[in-house]
Amino acid sequence: MDKLKKALSEYREVFDDNFPTIPFSGRTEEELLGIIKDCLEKGKDVYDCGYLDLNRIY
Repeated sequence: MDKLKKALSEYREVFDDNFPTIPFSGRTEEELLGIIKDCLEKGKDVYDCGYLDLNRIY
């Protein structure tokens, strides 16, 4: 399994939700891995970590 697929799977297991890839479509694979790693280390999803805001339209 490649790194990104593994990270996405781990994110889903930890947060019981899929990582929102569409808002990050302009990011590189390494950037996505960094964001996912940061979320997992902090135990917070992308919203609680401040990467995305539910009140904004992307």
